[in-house]
Amino acid sequence: MKNLRSIILFCAVLWPWISLAAAHSFDTQDSTVTRVDTARKDYVASIEEFFRHASLQSDNDLALDRALIRQGRVFEEIKVVSRQARSFLKKGFDSVTLRTQLKEVMNWHRLAGDGVFENRGTAHTSRNLTATYNILNALQIQVLSYKKQVDDYQEQLVSYRLQIDSLSNDKSLFVFSRDSSELSEYIKKIKLLSKAISPINKQLTANINDVQAIQDEVNLALLTLENSVEEILYYQREIANKTFVREFAPLWKKSEYDRSLQEIQYFSRLKAQLVLTYYVKAHLGKIAILLLLLTVVIWYIYMLKRGVLSNSRKPKQLSMLLFSPVLSGVVIALSAGQFIFPNPPFIFSTIILFATSIALTLSFRRFISKYWMAVWLSIFVLFLLASLDNMVLQASRPERYVMMAIGLLAALTGGIALLNRKKHEELQEKWILFPIALMSVLEMSAVLLNIFGLFNIAKALMIAGLLNVLIAIIFLWVVRLVNEGLSYASQLYTKQERRLFYINYNRVGQRAPAFFYALLVVGWFVLFGRNFYEFRFLSEPLHDFLYDQHQLGSYSFSVISIVVFFLIMLGATVLSKVVSFFAADPQWNTREEKDDKKFHLGSWILLVRISILMLGFFFAFSAVGIPLQQITLVISALGVGIGFGLQTLVNNLVSGLIIAFEKPVNVDDLIEVGGQSGKVKSIGFRSSVIATADGADLIMPNGDLLNSHVVNWTLGGFRKRLHIRLDVQYGTNLDQTRELLLVLFEKQDQVLANPATVVQFADVTAQSVGIDIYFWVKTLKDASQIKSDILVSVSAAFQEHGIRLSISQQEIHISQEPRVNERADREDGKK
Repeated sequence: MKNLRSIILFCAVLWPWISLAAAHSFDTQDSTVTRVDTARKDYVASIEEFFRHASLQSDNDLALDRALIRQGRVFEEIKVVSRQARSFLKKGFDSVTLRTQLKEVMNWHRLAGDGVFENRGTAHTSRNLTATYNILNALQIQVLSYKKQVDDYQEQLVSYRLQIDSLSNDKSLFVFSRDSSELSEYIKKIKLLSKAISPINKQLTANINDVQAIQDEVNLALLTLENSVEEILYYQREIANKTFVREFAPLWKKSEYDRSLQEIQYFSRLKAQLVLTYYVKAHLGKIAILLLLLTVVIWYIYMLKRGVLSNSRKPKQLSMLLFSPVLSGVVIALSAGQFIFPNPPFIFSTIILFATSIALTLSFRRFISKYWMAVWLSIFVLFLLASLDNMVLQASRPERYVMMAIGLLAALTGGIALLNRKKHEELQEKWILFPIALMSVLEMSAVLLNIFGLFNIAKALMIAGLLNVLIAIIFLWVVRLVNEGLSYASQLYTKQERRLFYINYNRVGQRAPAFFYALLVVGWFVLFGRNFYEFRFLSEPLHDFLYDQHQLGSYSFSVISIVVFFLIMLGATVLSKVVSFFAADPQWNTREEKDDKKFHLGSWILLVRISILMLGFFFAFSAVGIPLQQITLVISALGVGIGFGLQTLVNNLVSGLIIAFEKPVNVDDLIEVGGQSGKVKSIGFRSSVIATADGADLIMPNGDLLNSHVVNWTLGGFRKRLHIRLDVQYGTNLDQTRELLLVLFEKQDQVLANPATVVQFADVTAQSVGIDIYFWVKTLKDASQIKSDILVSVSAAFQEHGIRLSISQQEIHISQEPRVNERADREDGKK
């Protein structure tokens, strides 16, 4: 603005002289002599120089103004970042505690390596390698969490440092005014800002250096653990490749390496404690889920027992399920819930099996014979001894003798149970004989292999033989308990109970479905196979096949993501059906159940099912890794196809949504549509089911239902106005008739007093007087029967009071005149 005023003032002062010079040039333009106008050249040059200088000055002023504005913003941003960095530094990082934890981890690493890296003896044992691997894997996960903490802290420190350095080196800070006073103020601001951020920069630099040192320690610990884990995996593969190669001297020869049994037990107990502690800490959420499952199962069995005992047809003797609900619930919940834990260590699985076996022993002690109870207790005690021996991680000569004794006793128990055929009739589940036979074979094999020095395979066979019988017996009794529960529930809950989540046992059945048995077989195989390292040869290739990334063009995927996609979609579909199956949907009820008034979800079921399917659709695509933008493109492409080929289907689906939201009709409503009347049974995605009075089901597309003229009697509260027309003879006392009818309708219990009954005289003919009666009934479904009963009462009352209904009559009078010829003949006859 200042430059602009200078330009205007300069032009105003020189304007007269410019005009005179122009006139002189015009007067002499015809001269043939060419002369150089030096005055004009000086004038043009000065003007050009002035404008050039003014433009440059204007650009400098604009750049300075922008720089000053940017400087203010930079100062404020530096202050904000400094405050944030100061606050973050005050929180600090507990490096002392972290270093202490790292020392503890490395100490556990040293203790866990006993028998593997130190004091290893002549050969490794599979159990020791497995326990050490689990400990080191847990320690590795813990150190990784420490590394994440340190890395996050350092990343935040570096971020604050970079932000401050970037703002401090902003180009606008190096632009300053030529005005000495403004420059002096600017230098003061720079000094104050530098004084404020200098301590923070120093502290950030010091903390970054300290954190880098801690990072080096964490990385070193992590590298040590990784190398140890790789070394253990190498040893495990070596043992697997030499399964039937002798590791130790035969029992009749002297051992080459003997270690104190007390030391072996100490380190074994220490490792077991570490494995259990780390596993429990890592799976506290799943343990909470297991406890919740246990609570729900016990509560359900208690509800079942209360219902059975309160029933008039209660059994004379309670079954095992109802005799001990808590113990039965423990058996069912622990047997099913143990599969939610991934790769549990042996001690954790043993604790669950021990608790399950104790509960089962206390439950069925009154339901099996003494002989098979003795067999069960023998197997259970031998399993406990074998489990305790399996927790001894290093081999010793005394342990090998204990293993041989356990194997011989287990084989002897199995042989006696198999050879005593008379007692087989007492077995309710003959299938248990096959696991007992397998146990005898495995235990004898373990004894022989142990004698000849094949220690690892002998120990695996010993524990596997007893474990297979224990799991088989537990699972067979679980099947029996589940079947007992379903049988009682089917007999007791013939209607859907809200407290039992509206389970319809007419559809569930009285026995467990076939897939339940299949799951138990798979579960038995998994629990049995975990005892062998060779089981990894089946699980690891399957794991790699599922989780390895595959490339298809520019898109990478894994098989597990595709499996998860279909599982989510299948789960959403099944869950949407379960909603209508377990909810109070009268479509699945019997005739007696339909008359029972209870809570119905009605058309909300459709909304819930659609919501479940939509959420499942988006979750499935998210699990595969397909972004939402591509999902939108897929939906748009489908929309084009829908617009051309699936208009009717989409119309019915949208109509179903409108019905679900607006609720012109609901489940259980009595409606009339298209000349058909009936009760709405269900509202589905494409069509609705209407039960007609004739007993048939009318399936009507939702689009037709929405576009039709629907009469909904239920929206009026099930009331209906009825009309009766009576014709009485002409001359009847109308006032007396009115009073008689009003009194008669007041005495009818099914007729509503409000609105009151209306009696009107419609028309009068030569023979009758028409009477219209309008009245309201309470229930729509009984309207026809009420009308019939009222007509009977009206007829009786009219006969009692001498009121006659008009009967349509017609009198015909026949008049005939004699013909002329007949009259003449009659006269001739008289003559």
